[in-house]
Amino acid sequence: MLKLMKYEFKKNSGLLAIFGIGLVLLELFYLYSLLTMKGDNNTWVILSASLLFIFVIVCFFTVFILAILNYSRELNSKSSYLVFMTPNSSYSVIISKLVYTLLLGVAAAALLFLLGVIDLNLLHWKVPDVETFRQLMSAFFESMDIPVNEILLSLVTALVTFLISFFSTVTVSYLAVTLSATFLYNFSPKIKGFLSFALFIVLNLLVSKVVSVLPLLNKNPQTPLEAITAAAPATAFNLIMIIVCVFVCGYLLEKKVSL
Repeated sequence: MLKLMKYEFKKNSGLLAIFGIGLVLLELFYLYSLLTMKGDNNTWVILSASLLFIFVIVCFFTVFILAILNYSRELNSKSSYLVFMTPNSSYSVIISKLVYTLLLGVAAAALLFLLGVIDLNLLHWKVPDVETFRQLMSAFFESMDIPVNEILLSLVTALVTFLISFFSTVTVSYLAVTLSATFLYNFSPKIKGFLSFALFIVLNLLVSKVVSVLPLLNKNPQTPLEAITAAAPATAFNLIMIIVCVFVCGYLLEKKVSL
């Protein structure tokens, strides 16, 4: 599996390098704007910070979108046998792609969090009022009987819940692509791509419908953590969907798909 993940990294290394260069350039722009800021004229700081934030969001979601596009491209191309007919099982190929995407996303999130902490500390050094604002927010949450530690725990829990939900969407897309490769093998690539996308929409609507009717563990949450844990049934269902989709995709690739 490590070799498969290494292959995924090499395949996407060019695009990752572009993202890295863009992040460095925008970070330098932010630092230059911050260090050259005079008085209350913070237009360039706001602009650079906004561009940096937008770029980070785009890069983060692009990582996950690439996971879907690469799987579809490999499965529907004539060279698919290079991946899916190696000594590794189809399950190993799929799981390696998911683990690679997860590790890449976690690594990117950790790097961006570190840069965010550094940038905020630099902003506090340049604009002392930022620290005053942070203290006011902390005092506000404490006055509402919401400990800061609980807020941080809620954010981490929300991130995990989001990742599970998002990977459920990714595996459902894998299933749609695999089903189209199975039953629409003789169709043209454009028609197959359109029907695959339509199947992905239908499957996600069905998943969303099931999630919407699942019960909440706490209908009147009083804290952020209670609000997140209230959706535990939906999170559990998304985990089940990930397992089911991986199993079905692996079975179809092993038994039904002609590569």
